[in-house]
Amino acid sequence: MRLSPMHGQKVGDEIGELLRKTYDDVLREPLPDRMRDLLEGLGMDRPFFLAEARACEDSDSDHALTAR
Repeated sequence: MRLSPMHGQKVGDEIGELLRKTYDDVLREPLPDRMRDLLEGLGMDRPFFLAEARACEDSDSDHALTAR
């Protein structure tokens, strides 16, 4: 059985609508604290911010290793 071009268009429209709904939900979610801190850090002194970010990453990986 061969499907009509309109069937493909309808399926594409439905997928587009589902993607829009999902994207809208994501946009309404609050910004995580870590992301906010990183964005605020962009305005800080770059070498200081990079050192602070590396320290956070190191402590995160230490925690991940001990959690196993």
